[in-house]
Amino acid sequence: MPIALLMPALSPTMTEGNIAKWTKKVGDEIVSGDIIAEVETDKATMEVEAVDEGKLVSIIFPEGSENVPVNKLIGVIALDGETEKDIEQFIVNNSDINTNSNFSTDKKPNSEDDKDIDVQLEEKKLDDKHNVKNLSVNNVQAEVSVKERVLISPLAKRIAQIKEIDISNIKGTGPKGRIVKRDIEGSNIFKEDKFINKAENNEDVIKLSNVRKTIAIRLQEAKSTIPHFYLKGKVQLDSLVNERMKLNNFLSQNNENYKISYNDYFIKALALSIKKVPSMNSIWNNDGSVTQFRHVDISVAVATDNGLFTPVIRQSCNKNLETISKEVKNYASKAKEGKLLPEEYTGGSFSISNLGMYGIEEFSAIINPPQSGIIAIGDIVDDIAVVNNEIKICKTMSYVLSVDHRIADGATAAILLKYFKFYINNPSAMLI
Repeated sequence: MPIALLMPALSPTMTEGNIAKWTKKVGDEIVSGDIIAEVETDKATMEVEAVDEGKLVSIIFPEGSENVPVNKLIGVIALDGETEKDIEQFIVNNSDINTNSNFSTDKKPNSEDDKDIDVQLEEKKLDDKHNVKNLSVNNVQAEVSVKERVLISPLAKRIAQIKEIDISNIKGTGPKGRIVKRDIEGSNIFKEDKFINKAENNEDVIKLSNVRKTIAIRLQEAKSTIPHFYLKGKVQLDSLVNERMKLNNFLSQNNENYKISYNDYFIKALALSIKKVPSMNSIWNNDGSVTQFRHVDISVAVATDNGLFTPVIRQSCNKNLETISKEVKNYASKAKEGKLLPEEYTGGSFSISNLGMYGIEEFSAIINPPQSGIIAIGDIVDDIAVVNNEIKICKTMSYVLSVDHRIADGATAAILLKYFKFYINNPSAMLI
């Protein structure tokens, strides 16, 4: 019996996905563990591994197919001895046969519209065979009309409609000459159309990826439903700056292949502070209750071209600066490549977002639901302060704490910041 390839649920919130890429083509032999496709989820673009062996005989949804429901048949793997008829019947039994199906095996048209097109094309061939020398004006018009009604995938059809592209001049490269997305985008007509839209309207409509749409929805929900309140503060970093410089010099002299960043210290300080204030190590439940955790898991905001991701440093209190540093760098690299796994970015009770490296001195961040809060870290700057009755230039950093008022009040959040400031002023205390 053929093996069904279904749209996998690659994250807890995923209900549909886009086929970003097929890494295997029809006819390829598949071995268990092979990467067969890349699917864009509501979180990232992830690789899909084969769990069975056989030959890829059909691709139901081609590259570029959007909003394919989870558990929908997207392809078929055949075993030895299975015939084309077996495969066709398997597809019929396991999927809805409609214009969204772009089968790679030869078969009868899968919709009434395709049947009409095939019939007309066949009739036109007969007309050409018997009446080539006697074409009238009406026959020529009929010929143009037939050529305009061609096989085209739903995605390519939508692109052509949006861009107002005449598909009669485009040659399809899909099965049975079907026009697919690459044919539309590869045509000179498409390129000229894009140019005309820019020139005439002076604007571009950018279609959001699933990741971007999910981020937008979650942020809108968070800002609309979570009662935020904000606490601002400033902390001196002279001790931490000197401590970090000495530590990184030591690592360099001993040929260690990593360095400790300021953010590594901030993550550790935040985790230890939350441990001191257990009520802040919580998430809000939709039933009005609060779940409080024993371990402190910190979500770290990572900016990528595809949007903001928040990989989680789990049990942050129990990890040293080296481990935190290496985990953050690894997650940041995977986030930028779209390779984060669901278990690496789900969970966490509190977040940290640092825009200091972009020269931002102060900002307020939106809470990542259902977490209790997020701390926004600004740039490290030279500031004037009074120390022991003397005016002194020192390093300072501003921060803004956003808190869900349903989980904690201002006094509780203020205690959290008291500990955070203490650990930043006294880096050695993080070792206790």
